[in-house]
Amino acid sequence: MDPQIVAVAGAAGSAIVSAMATDGWQRARDGVVGLWQRFRPESADSVHADFDGHRRVLVDSLREGDEATRAALVAAWNGHFLGLLVAQPDALDALRQLNAVLDRESVGGSRPSLTMTAHASGNGQVYQAGRDQKITRS
Repeated sequence: MDPQIVAVAGAAGSAIVSAMATDGWQRARDGVVGLWQRFRPESADSVHADFDGHRRVLVDSLREGDEATRAALVAAWNGHFLGLLVAQPDALDALRQLNAVLDRESVGGSRPSLTMTAHASGNGQVYQAGRDQKITRS
């Protein structure tokens, strides 16, 4: 599979779930549904319902401090977007545009921030990543 498609789908999944937790969630939902209406109209209603349901789950989980649910929702939306791009490769530019809009709207702190701290001593090693990380040892 084209790594570019996987990367764009992954960025979109993360951006959409982050947007679900902001005041701009309706605009994000409209962007996602609009994308489906354009490229997979038969699934647009289902995606609309998924977005609304996932948003409710996300808001509840964030209130409870449940990051695992957020990660599961990101994975689910990565799958939605990957499925869209595999079925409709022409949607790649439109999804990039949606990502750009979400990125612009997230400026100002509406996306969750990430702070990582690590301490290693002796022969200890620390691996940290804000997203995916692959470690290969020989």
